[in-house]
Amino acid sequence: MADEPAKWQRGLSGVRSLGELEGELFIFDSAGVYGIWMKDMQFPIDVIWIDNNFKVVHIEKNISPGTYPQVFANTTPARFVLEVNANFANSFAITEGSLLTLPASLVPKDLQSI
Repeated sequence: MADEPAKWQRGLSGVRSLGELEGELFIFDSAGVYGIWMKDMQFPIDVIWIDNNFKVVHIEKNISPGTYPQVFANTTPARFVLEVNANFANSFAITEGSLLTLPASLVPKDLQSI
């Protein structure tokens, strides 16, 4: 989980691999446009942007480390970004409009009533 600026900046950079069902969830202080790049990445990923209502608002699939320094970003405001292995979104039929369920302990206080 990345829930502070230093972790947001580092992301998965330098990580050699993820387990099949692992990923990194970025939790931002407010909804906005958040760019992701592949600096120091070792493997391709899917990036999923999620809004305050836990709805997927944008997906970039199979982003290769070779795309660096290109930045991938949402256009609809998002509160969360989920980075997972490439092909994860297709494997689990995650599309724009899908809803995310988070454990209550990860839901920011300002969204706990939603």
